[in-house]
Parts: sequence; structure tokens; C-alpha cells
Amino acid sequence: MNHRFTKLLGVLIFIISASQSIADENQVTSPNFIVIVLDDFGWSSLSISMDNRFPNAKSDYYETPNINKILNRGIRFSNGYASSPVCSPTRYSIQFGKDPASLGRTRGLGPNRVDHDQVGIAQVLKAVNKNYQTAHFGKWHIDADPSQYGYDYHDGQTGNKEGGFDNSKNNRQWVGYASKDPKLVNQLTSRTVEFIRTSVAEKKPFFVQLSHYAVHSDIVYSENSFDRLSGQKKGVVHQDQGFAAMVYDLDKSIGGLLDVYDELNLNDNTYLMLVSDNGGMPVLPQQVNLGRPYKMGLNYPLLRGKWDLLEGGIRIPFAAMGPGVESNTQSDVPVITHDILPTIADLANAYDLKPDGINGVSIKNLFFNPQSQLHREPNFLIFHYPHYNRVGINEPHSAIREDEYKLIKFPISNRHLLFKITEDIGEERDLSNIFPDIVAKLDKKLSVFLESVNAEKPEDAYNWETVGKQGKERTKFFKRYDN
Repeated sequence: MNHRFTKLLGVLIFIISASQSIADENQVTSPNFIVIVLDDFGWSSLSISMDNRFPNAKSDYYETPNINKILNRGIRFSNGYASSPVCSPTRYSIQFGKDPASLGRTRGLGPNRVDHDQVGIAQVLKAVNKNYQTAHFGKWHIDADPSQYGYDYHDGQTGNKEGGFDNSKNNRQWVGYASKDPKLVNQLTSRTVEFIRTSVAEKKPFFVQLSHYAVHSDIVYSENSFDRLSGQKKGVVHQDQGFAAMVYDLDKSIGGLLDVYDELNLNDNTYLMLVSDNGGMPVLPQQVNLGRPYKMGLNYPLLRGKWDLLEGGIRIPFAAMGPGVESNTQSDVPVITHDILPTIADLANAYDLKPDGINGVSIKNLFFNPQSQLHREPNFLIFHYPHYNRVGINEPHSAIREDEYKLIKFPISNRHLLFKITEDIGEERDLSNIFPDIVAKLDKKLSVFLESVNAEKPEDAYNWETVGKQGKERTKFFKRYDN
């Protein structure tokens, strides 16, 4: 009996050891990652809808056939959010897996309170496999060098100006002009492709973040793209030919990357994710608005855009494709850009190596089962923009999204707006007077969270534009809900 037991035990040990060897082998054979970050690209600026329940929630003028391929070949997240309504905070959140309020970076310009001694995506991957090759090309907009966070190849501390940002008083940025390589879309793609080819040839796993300067402002396009649109009918929502040409140039460059993805048969071992750093511009050209209604906002059917915590400012294109991701699928679970770090860590079998203190979560299970649920603790998303900005609402505000409801809090005006966002993506119906209990519950959760992370307060906030004299009307935004 003892002999039979010993023999059986030996077999079990062999099976366990063999299983462990297979697991170790899978961990060594690490997947590759490509993350494409667009700049100021609106949720409804694609020529395909991000939500199949709203098939007309797409551009009536812009053409994005290659970005459409990513959605059709993988999963789209209809409730995908940027961590912030402005660029730099979201870029911090992508790298470090935390929301901007917790990081201490809630503004696009000016000083910040971030502790830059943190662990980023590239470092997590190198911790699980030292052979990972890592690169960041394009707009960085973080106040520390990429090499500090494990990037082998990078462009340094780049911001808007490296992408041809004019911002001069002659208003050239809104008139538009031709360039052989608008916003460096072709150069950035070529360097990304070269990095990928080299990594594959050397048989090393890789991670590359391609952070485009496009679209943003200025309006810069190739002559060919501009000319091809000359005879086409303009849309009702989208009408600017130069901007449409710039979108097409950006999309075409992404097509070049997809061609190499297919040529090298990367679909078996490479995940590709695409997001934007915030919502699109609400109107062209930029204008001092103070929250007035736009005649036709560029992010329709979403309300407003960049600089504001309405859906037009934070809901973004968010998609992924790769091994095991079923084509043309959709998840309606809310996800956010600071989920990218823990998701990559999870896909790379490095979830236990993710940095302490992050509040993004892995959305890996949604990649493979779009109908599954996501465990997020606490189970809500927080957005914080405690700043005045005259091209936006010009009122500090914060927001919380939990399940089907979204609350926006305006502490200076002591005002709340409540939306059932699953049914009202255009935020047309304020329910705060109808459901005061829900307002109170969400307000408490929002306040407790912001206090717990010592979030920046409006009185601490950097005033990008003069607020106005005391007693003057700061914002005209609330008038749309007062009738």
C-alpha cells in the first residue's frame, strides 16, 4: 500500500512540476504591446460609432477607415473614459495607473504636485522579463524624462510644441496649412515600425507607446488629403475641410502600422490598444465660451468637450485587438485610461508586480469576455478639474460615475447635476431635484474620495484665464438646466 502511495505521489509531483514548467515557459514568452494615444480625438469623430446602440454617433464628414479596422478586429469600449478632460493629467495616469486627483496633476499647464519617483508601465514589464524592449515616441507631456521610467528609446520630454503647435496671435493655428508630414504622423509611425521590426528580428518582446501630436491644434494637413476632400459634401456637425484632412492623415499613418502588424503576423502575440488623452475640441476655432451652448458642438451627441467633465470632454475612443480578443465585440462596462497599466501587467503575467497604490484595474477579462463584469474597488470613477477656464465652463468641478448615474459637483456655485448616463449620453436631463437621495449618496462618496487623496481644491487651482471681478457671472452653463 505504501509502495503504491509513493508511486502515485511521484506521478503527482511530476505532473505538478511539468505544469509549473509550462507556466514558467508561458511567462517567459511575454506578449508584445502597442499603445496608440491620440490627442484631443472625440468619441464621435470616427467614421464608425463607438457604440453599436447609437449607430449615428459618428462623424458625418471625417474618414477613419484604419481606426475602424481596429474596432472591427477587436473590442470597442462604449463607455471608455479619459482620466482627465485635458492632456497632461491623462498621460500621467496612463503611465502610473492612478487617477489625476490622487497623482496631484489635474491641469494641462502650470506647476504640479506629482511625486515623480513612481513606477511606470515599462518598468513593470522589465521586472517580469528583462528582455522587454520599450519605447515611447511622440508627445510625452510629463515633467520627467522617459528614461527614468524604463524606456530604452524615446523622444525626451516632449509637449505640444514638438508637434507644430503655433498658438500665435495671428490665429494661424485655426486657419490651417499644408505640410509634407503633418504633426509628424509619418515620422512617428516610421520610427515605431522600425522599433517593432528590430524587436521582432532580435526575438525580444516589446512595448511601444505611440503618442501622436494629432489632432490637437494647429490644423495641419497634407495637400493630397486636403485636395481629395474638395469635392465632398461637408457634414452638419463636422464641416472643417482642413481638420477633416488632418484626421485622414492621422488615420492613414495608423493604417501603415496595421500593415506591418499583419505582415509580421503579430496578431498571435501582440495586443494593440487605442485611446485618446481627452475628448475632442468642442468647437472650431477655439473661443472664450464661459459655458454657453454651442450651435452645434463637434462631439455631438455628447455635450461640450475638452476642458469640461461633461461626456464630450472625457468619453473617448477606447479599443483593443490582439490574441484571444474576439472581433467586432463591444463592452459597455465603464473603463478608463488609468486601467491601461494594470491591464498590461495582467496580460504579461506581471499583475503581482504592479505598483502599490494604483487605483486603475485590469480589464483583461473584458478583452476575452465582453459581457463579463469588472471588479473595481471602490466601484466608481472619479474625475477632478478644480480650475477656471474661460474656453470651457469656467467653473471648477468634479464628477463621479457609479453604475448608471453620473453626478457633477460645482463647489463654488454649490450646485449639483445628476444624469442617468446610461440613458442620457447627451446629459440633457438634470435629475438632481428628482433624486436628492442619489445626489447625497454620490456627493458623499466623491467628497470622501477627494479628501482621502488630498486632492487639489479650487482655491489652490491655477487660473489659466482671469476669472473676472467679484460679482460678475463666471459661467453661463447652468442656464440650460434652469428652465
